[in-house]
Amino acid sequence: MNEKVRQLVEELFTDPRYLLRGEADRFGDKRLAFSEVCPLLSATGEPIGQLLLSREYRRRGRPDGERPHGQESLLDFYHDQLFQGRLPALAREDAAALREESWLYYIRRNFFFQLGEYDNARQDAEHNLGLLDLLQGYAADEADKWSMARWWPWIERDRAIAAALAALEQEDLLTTASELYRAEKSIREFGEQHAEDYAREDAEKLVTTMVSHVARVAELLREEENLPEAPEERLERAVDAVDAEEIERLRREMERELSGEG
Repeated sequence: MNEKVRQLVEELFTDPRYLLRGEADRFGDKRLAFSEVCPLLSATGEPIGQLLLSREYRRRGRPDGERPHGQESLLDFYHDQLFQGRLPALAREDAAALREESWLYYIRRNFFFQLGEYDNARQDAEHNLGLLDLLQGYAADEADKWSMARWWPWIERDRAIAAALAALEQEDLLTTASELYRAEKSIREFGEQHAEDYAREDAEKLVTTMVSHVARVAELLREEENLPEAPEERLERAVDAVDAEEIERLRREMERELSGEG
């Protein structure tokens, strides 16, 4: 992959609180070794230094290796409860545990981005989207629903960029373009739908920042990898122009492109 693209990925997906060191091998179990940066404060709350905690995450399953209720993750546990028709409303402590799990997957997906393991990063983002959906459907408290939903633009940014870069590695430029175009559009629309919620928290910048990140990746890939225009974008432009002939031509062209025909 182009070095400029790699540098942008490093910029977007490095959290200075969690510093990836490499891999650790524990009797054949390869783990991600990292340092967690913990600030040291004086008795009056003034920063006086930093403490580095050496930590490891598993590459598969829940990053911390825990198996809540004997399942691979809390998401798996609650999905099993749903399947059996036994999922009650999620109490505040349940929601807090789900948010804690989402944080573990956030940290690890950043590491996967840094390692260039984009499909793994996508899977970890999708895990957190699953947690978000679970809270939206079953949290008893509306505040708990929004506490996770507010981060949807960030998680969708990560999912879309990971999926786009994975497709790029397979030289599937159309899928790359489509993932980025759809994400930029859907994140912007989400921000518009929840403008009042973000305004109450003075957090409108979250949405605009995520949109700009997706746009930066798309722009760089157009410059460095000859990324084509997304088929959806061409079709929407024709629809806006009410050009029936062009719409039909683009529809046939999209069908050919997406089916892999010449």
